[in-house]
Amino acid sequence: MKIQFVAATTFLVSTSYASTLPRRETSSTDTTSLTFFNGTCTAEKITIRKEWRNLSDAEKKAYTNAELCLMELPAQTSLSGVTSRFSDLQGLHRSLTNTSVGDIIHNVGQFLPWHRMFMHTHETLLREHCNYTGPMSWWDEKLDADSGNFFQSNMWTDSGIGSNGTGTASCVTNGPFANTIEHIGPLLENTDYCLGRAWDNSLIQYSNSAAVEACTQHNDYYSFFNCMVAYPDGPHVAGHTAVGMLMADIDSSPGDPAFFLHHNYVDRIWWQWQQANASFRMYDMSGNSVNLSLPLNIENTPASGWPNTTLDYTLNVADILPSVSIQTVMNVQGGYLCYKYDY
Repeated sequence: MKIQFVAATTFLVSTSYASTLPRRETSSTDTTSLTFFNGTCTAEKITIRKEWRNLSDAEKKAYTNAELCLMELPAQTSLSGVTSRFSDLQGLHRSLTNTSVGDIIHNVGQFLPWHRMFMHTHETLLREHCNYTGPMSWWDEKLDADSGNFFQSNMWTDSGIGSNGTGTASCVTNGPFANTIEHIGPLLENTDYCLGRAWDNSLIQYSNSAAVEACTQHNDYYSFFNCMVAYPDGPHVAGHTAVGMLMADIDSSPGDPAFFLHHNYVDRIWWQWQQANASFRMYDMSGNSVNLSLPLNIENTPASGWPNTTLDYTLNVADILPSVSIQTVMNVQGGYLCYKYDY
C-alpha cells in the first residue's frame, strides 16, 4: 500500500512582517548558528536539538523509552480513534486534515508554523507526562541522501527506532516499536494494523543537498515553502514517501515515531533559512489558509475570498496545549519557544 502526499496548485499571497526583530545575543557561546534570544529565552535556558547520531546511547534509550511511555498512557482527547496519549497527537494531526474546509495543515501557508507548534506539543507531552529530560532529536536526511543510502543512519536499528518493514504487510518487527499496532488510519479509517515501513531509496534525489538548496535559495517564504512541499520532489514530501507506509499517509503519519525526527529536520531547514536573512525572513508569512486544490473550496469560495495566512492566524492543537498565533512560534528563541539545533 502506498499513500501519497498531494501538493496544492494555487495560493493567494499575503506577506506580513513584525515591526521589530528580536535582538541578537552577541555574548552567546553558540558557534554553530546565530541566536535571536528574546523574552524568557536565554543562553542558560535554551535547549539543543541533537541529530540522532549525536545522541549518546543513554540519550537514545531515554528518548525511545519516553515515546513508549506516551504510547502506554491513556488518551486525554475525544478525537476519533485515539487510544493513548501518543495517539492523541496522531488524532490531532488527522483531525486537521479533514475539517469542514478540508486539510488546513498541508498545502497552506500555516503548514510550517503549525508543524513547528506540533513538534513543541510533542516535546511538551514527553517532558510533562513522561518526565523526559533529554534533548529532542532530528534526522539529517540531506546527509544520508548525499551518501547514496538514505537509510544509513543508526537511527534505523534495534537501538534506534527500528528498521524497514518485513513480510507482506511491511510490518516493523525490530527495535523498541516492533509489532506496534496502529488504531488510527489508514487515512480516515479507524482500523487495527501494524506500524509499517516500505523504504524507497530512489527518492534520495529529492532529499539531497541540491534539492534542499533549490528551496533555500528563495528569499521569500511563499517560494521557499512551496518548494519544500512540492509533490513529488519537495524535501518534505520525499522524507515521508521514502520511509513509506504509515509515514506516507498524509492523515495518520504521526503514528510512526519517525515522523517527529523528520519534521524536526524540516523545521531546522526553515529555521536556518530564517536566520540567513533574518531582518526579512524571520516574520515573513504568506499563502492561503485554506487548501485551494480542493474542488469543494473552489466552488464555495466566499465573495470576499478565502482568508490569507498571516502572523495573527491561530494555531490549534485541540487543547492539548493552548492555541497560539503564528507570530508566537516564528522565532524559535523568542520566549514561547527556546531551542537551537546542534548544527
